[in-house]
Amino acid sequence: MKFKIIIIFSILVCIIALTFSIYIIFNDFQEMEENNKDTENLIKDTIMVNEETEEKSIDWEYLKSVNQDIIAWIEIPNTIINYPILRDNNLYYLKHSYNKKYNSNGSIFTTNYKPFEDLETLLYGHNMKNGSMFSILDKYMEYDFLHAHQKFKIYTPNKNYECTIFSVYSIGVNTETNNIKELNFDEKINYYKKATRINIKVDKEITKIVKLSTCSYINARTSPTDQRYYIVAYLDAI
Repeated sequence: MKFKIIIIFSILVCIIALTFSIYIIFNDFQEMEENNKDTENLIKDTIMVNEETEEKSIDWEYLKSVNQDIIAWIEIPNTIINYPILRDNNLYYLKHSYNKKYNSNGSIFTTNYKPFEDLETLLYGHNMKNGSMFSILDKYMEYDFLHAHQKFKIYTPNKNYECTIFSVYSIGVNTETNNIKELNFDEKINYYKKATRINIKVDKEITKIVKLSTCSYINARTSPTDQRYYIVAYLDAI
C-alpha cells in the first residue's frame, strides 16, 4: 500500500512539473509573439524607406508619443535585430517592452546619461532562447558571421551612425568590470582590441564606441552563466 502511494505521489509530481513546463513554454511563446507583433507594428508606423536611395527615416515625434524613453533605434541588417533603444535608470526594461507592457523578452536599453554623445555607450538586451532581442550576439564569435555582419546602424533624433565592429569576446561580467573600471577611453580601446576572439584590422583613430552586451550560455545548456558576450564597435556619423 505504501509503495502504491509513493508511485501515485511520484506520478502526480511529474504531471505537475510537466504542466508547469508546458505553461512556461506557452507563456514564453506568447510573449515572444506579442513582442514581435508590437515591434513589427512600430516599424510600420515609424520607419519610412526611400525606394530610390533605400535610405531610412524615422518619425521621432511619433516614437516620443509612444514612449519618451525611446532615444534611438538599432538595426543589424539581415538579422532579427531591428529594435528601438530605450533609456533606463532602474532596469525597468529588463522585463518590459517599449510600450511598457510586462514582457520577459524585455527591450534593448542603455543606462548611459547621454547615449551616443558619451565616448562609450553600453546597450543591453536579453539572450532569449526564442531567438529574439540580442540572442544572435553569440554568432559573432564565428568568423564568417562576423564578417558578414560587421557593420550595423544606429539612428537617433539628432544624428545617425554607421557602427563597425572591431572586438568580439566573452568574459565574466565581474571580471570585465574589474578589468576596465580604472581605464581611460584610449586604454579601453587597447583593451578591447586585445580581448577580441577574432583579429579585426582597425586602421583609423577611434573616437566614439558602442558596446553591446548580453548573457552567455557558454558551458551551460539551460541557463546563463556569469559570462557575457561583448560586441564593441566604433561609430561614424552618416
